[in-house]
Amino acid sequence: MLTRNQLHQYQQELIHKAKSIPNLGLFLPPGLGKTATTLTIISEQFKGKTLIIAPKRVAETVWDTEVKKWEHLCTLRVSKILGSTKQREAALEAEADIYLINLENVAWLCELSLKLVFTNLIIDESSRWKSPQTKRFKALKKHLKGFSRRLILTGTPTPQGMADLWSQVGILDLGQRLETSLTKFRDKYMTPDQMNRHTRVIYSWKLQPNADQIIKDKIEDICFSLKAEDYLQLPSCTSLYHKIEIDKQARNQYEQLRKDMVIEIGREKITAPTAATLANKLLQFTAGAVYTADGETKEIHRSKLEFLESIMEESSSPTLVFYHFKHSLQRLRLQFPQAVVLDDDNIQAWRRGEIRMLLAHPQSGGIGLNLQCNVGDTAQTVWFDLPWSSENYIQANARIYRQGQEKPVIIHHLVVSNSVDEQVVKVLDGKITLQDALLDSLDLGRFE
Repeated sequence: MLTRNQLHQYQQELIHKAKSIPNLGLFLPPGLGKTATTLTIISEQFKGKTLIIAPKRVAETVWDTEVKKWEHLCTLRVSKILGSTKQREAALEAEADIYLINLENVAWLCELSLKLVFTNLIIDESSRWKSPQTKRFKALKKHLKGFSRRLILTGTPTPQGMADLWSQVGILDLGQRLETSLTKFRDKYMTPDQMNRHTRVIYSWKLQPNADQIIKDKIEDICFSLKAEDYLQLPSCTSLYHKIEIDKQARNQYEQLRKDMVIEIGREKITAPTAATLANKLLQFTAGAVYTADGETKEIHRSKLEFLESIMEESSSPTLVFYHFKHSLQRLRLQFPQAVVLDDDNIQAWRRGEIRMLLAHPQSGGIGLNLQCNVGDTAQTVWFDLPWSSENYIQANARIYRQGQEKPVIIHHLVVSNSVDEQVVKVLDGKITLQDALLDSLDLGRFE
């Protein structure tokens, strides 16, 4: 069992800061010990009951596992408000110090106002609260003043830009620093970016000059961020981008779909009635298959499967493969019968090197899991499908490249040449916005 003096110095400093900052934002990358740091703050500084809101998998496994690892935390009592209505109500009635609930049940809990008797609030992965329009945000907002202490935790506070901070920081200071409404925030710090010149409908916003630094200065007294490389001795991490070529027939079909928003494959007609649908269809296409109107899968090419096969042949290291589409998972399992789909029961087998290929969706394997693997010469990750979400991308990569990883990490990206894949890579690298990527990949032009 770990002891308190084994906390890193930077963790000790954050715990000390919390003594004088009742409402605190910890923007720490995965692997820097947000959970242990926060639990220590709860144990030593919080009075009364603490409500922790977290993504479902994190609520189920991460927090109570961390409690059991540390000598100074093991007396904390944890109750999980999960499962059926009856199970959740029983968990609420249990005597505990910490009550864990998943995002999907926040609105339900807030409706039981008589049951909302918590003194402290912690929101794990606060970037999931970046939209003030969600039902859970609107429900919780009414109760924020009732908490004596409020903490937010995330490694990706601004996955799609600085505007993502408004609602997160508002949970801490109730609008004191970044205005009391999103409209006021935009008026003060932003300007319209993409706009329909006829209807004046604004599709996206961009920051005014120097606004990012002004925003950072406004919140620096209550929000703290660290970089993993400054505090941890991590092995090298190499990102490789493999250009995948598709055959002439597939290329012609891709271009037809992009330009006409419709193609025929065999006797099936594949249509994409909107730009958003088309972007998604193009990503399906580059993966190697598309869905028909009836939900059936039509395979178009096997280029990515064949390239992944060559990666596996060239290295004996255990390989974590991220997919997005269900048809990608199905085709991967057919091509690689030895592959195993990630679940809670096989994580340790993966870490021991007993699984040659582990398949995971970035949203299920992207938060709260420790997937370090130090068995082979390297730890390999392959992005078979590429996600638009930089938040999911960063979180998923950090499942392996985090504290405890000793062997070098290689992250492979399978990118079909001259396709939407290349635009997604630019988004993930922060070189262009999601809006620009969609317009570029579809070649639809811009409104002025």
